Amino acid sequence: MVNYEIEGMTCGHCKKTVEKVFAENGKEATANLDSKIVTVKESLTEAEFNLLRERLDEDGYSLGNAK
Repeated sequence: MVNYEIEGMTCGHCKKTVEKVFAENGKEATANLDSKIVTVKESLTEAEFNLLRERLDEDGYSLGNAK
């Protein structure tokens, strides 16, 4: 499991949106509102990370580095 920082989540709807974006891009992920992290089963490639970061940014979220 790999954790990535995620900023901008404030509620359960935000959590579901973040998880949905990962799912739409073929990655099963679990977002945690309290710790501001999203957990993915495996490390993201640079291309996957950049794609997800761009897509999440469109919805007002910031994907950060692995924690």
